Amino acid sequence: MNTTCCKILISLTALFAIANIQAQNLDSLSVIDSRYDSLLRSDGEALNTLFYKHKNDVLINNLGPFGSQFYYPTTFFLYNKNLIEEKNALNEKLIKLSGFRPYSNITYINASRKEQQLSIKHVQELGKLLFLDIDFLKSSSPGAYRNQEANRTFLLGTMRYKSKKGNYDLTFSSKIARDFYQENGGVNNIEDYESGLYDDEISYPVNLYNSNAFNKRYEYGLAQRLDIFKVKSDSIRSNVVYIKHNITYSTQQKVFFDEDPLSSIYSAIYIDSSSTVDSIYNNNLSNTAFLGYKGDNFSVELFGQYDLNEYEQSFGIDTSFNNIYTGIGSSFTKGRLNFDYIFKYGVSGYVQGDLESELFLSYNKEKYNIDCDFTYFLNEPGVKFKNYSSNHFAWNNSSLNKQSVFGVDLNFKLKKMQIDFRVATKVLTNTLYYDSLAMASQDNGSSSISSFSLAKDYRLLNFHFRSALIYQLTSDELLFPLPDITGRQLLYYQKNIFKGAMKLQVGIGLSYSSNYFGYSYMPAINEFTVQGGGAQIGSYPKVDVFVNTHLKRAQIFLKYEHVNSGSNLQNSYIAPGYPSMGKSLKFGVSWNMFD
Repeated sequence: MNTTCCKILISLTALFAIANIQAQNLDSLSVIDSRYDSLLRSDGEALNTLFYKHKNDVLINNLGPFGSQFYYPTTFFLYNKNLIEEKNALNEKLIKLSGFRPYSNITYINASRKEQQLSIKHVQELGKLLFLDIDFLKSSSPGAYRNQEANRTFLLGTMRYKSKKGNYDLTFSSKIARDFYQENGGVNNIEDYESGLYDDEISYPVNLYNSNAFNKRYEYGLAQRLDIFKVKSDSIRSNVVYIKHNITYSTQQKVFFDEDPLSSIYSAIYIDSSSTVDSIYNNNLSNTAFLGYKGDNFSVELFGQYDLNEYEQSFGIDTSFNNIYTGIGSSFTKGRLNFDYIFKYGVSGYVQGDLESELFLSYNKEKYNIDCDFTYFLNEPGVKFKNYSSNHFAWNNSSLNKQSVFGVDLNFKLKKMQIDFRVATKVLTNTLYYDSLAMASQDNGSSSISSFSLAKDYRLLNFHFRSALIYQLTSDELLFPLPDITGRQLLYYQKNIFKGAMKLQVGIGLSYSSNYFGYSYMPAINEFTVQGGGAQIGSYPKVDVFVNTHLKRAQIFLKYEHVNSGSNLQNSYIAPGYPSMGKSLKFGVSWNMFD
C-alpha cells in the first residue's frame, strides 16, 4: 500500500481509538447484544460479503481484476442517474435499535492471485450531538495477464452535528476515490487464446504493454440547516419553516499514459508516435440555498443552485462555465406509505433547458413491500461528447441534441414467501454512446430496454436456496447489448455446530447469461464502446464453491472462485478481447464490533 493509504490508515486508527474511549464513557447501559447479532450476522449481509462481485444477483462485467473498469449488463444499471439519495439500510437499522452503540466492521479478503481487499466501516454517536460515519476501502489486484493490475482507494467520511434543541444541524462530508489501472487493451490474438496455445495466461501477447491510467476524485461538502420559526399545533406535533445551505467542491482528474501508441488497436496518431499523455481535469464549486417547510407528515422545499465549472483537456479545450438551477423537493410519510419527489430545471448556463426529476414511492406492509421509482432526465451532452482532442481520438460534435431518459423501476417483495419481483424499463431519445470506432456518437431515434427479475429464497431441511432469473428486452442489441437471460443459483447446507456457537454454511454458487454482444472497451478514452456486430460473450456458467462460517461476531470464509475454469476457459469472456480470470482460492474474514 502506498504512502497516501498508510496515512489514511493511521488517521483512521487514531480516530477509532478516540471514538472507542468516548464510547466507553457513554456506553454505561447494557444493550441486548442479540439484537445486533441478528442484524449484523444475517445471511443476506454474509452473502453480500462473500459474493462481492454481484449486485442484485447480477455478476459484474469488468476487465479482469476486481477494481478495473466495469458495468452490470442490465437495465437496472445502464444510463442510471438518481436525484434522491439512497439511504444506507444497515445504518438506518442500527440507529433505530434501542440504545444505539458504536459499530465497526473490518473485512479483509486475500486471493491466490495476490488480490487483496481491506474495508473498514465505523458508525457512532459521540454523545447526543455528534454522529460519525466512516467507510474505507483499499483493493489491489494484479490480474492474470500482462499489464493488467488494478488498485483502488476509497474513503468516505461524514460528521453530523445537531443542536440540543434540534433547531440547527451541520454536516461535513469528505470523499476520496483514487483508481489506478494498467491498461493492456485485451489479448492480442484471440485465435491463439481460444486454441489454448499457451499453458498460462501470462504468456499470451496483449495489445498494450506499457500503458496505464488513473482516475482521481476528491469531494468536500458542508451542509447547514437552521429553523427560522416553529409553530406547535399541539403538545407533540409542530410545523417548522427552515433555511438550508449546501456547498460542495469537487475535483476530478483522468489521465492516460501510453508507451505503445503504434498498437494495432489505434487507427490514428495525431500528436506523438513515441508516447502519449492525455488528460481531463474538471473542477466544480456548487452552492445550493433552500427555503423549506416541514410538518408532521409532509415537507416541501424550494431551492436554487449555482455551479462554477472549470474544464480542461490536455490537447483540447480549456474553459469555464456557470450553471444555474431552480427546483422543488417534497416528501410525505403516512403510516407505511412514503413519498419523495425532486424536480430541477436548468435556468441558464451550459445546462440551460435541462430537466431532471425523480419520484419515489414506498409502501411497506407486514406481508409485502412495494417500491416504485420514476425518473425523467433531459440533459445536455457532456463536454467530452461535444469536443475532444487526444493523441488517438478527436471529434467535434457541435450539433448534438439533449438526451432524454425516462425510467420506471418497480420492486415488489412478498416477505413470508421470500419472493422478489422487479421490473425496470428505460425509454431513451437521442441516445449518447461511443461507436465501434470509439468515437462519441448519438442515435437520434427512440430506443428502449427492459429487465424483468424474479428471485426466491427457500429451504428444504438444512439446505438453503436462492434462485434468480432476469429476462431482458432491448430494441437495439448493438446499441444496448444486454443478454436475453441472466440467472443465478445459490445452494448451501447450513447447520449450527459446537452447541450453536458456530453457524456453518457449505455451498455452491452459479452465474450464467445467454449470448450477447457486450460492450467493448477502449483504454485511450477510458470508455466502454458498442461493437460493430463482432464478438459475442456469455453462454458460459461460472461456478464458485464456498465454506462460510459465523463464529460469534466474525464471518470467516473460503471460496474457490470460478472453479470450473480450465480447458473450457476459452469460452469465457467478460468483455470482447478480455478473458475471464481463472481459478482463485479466496480467504476472507469480516469482524463486527459494537461494544
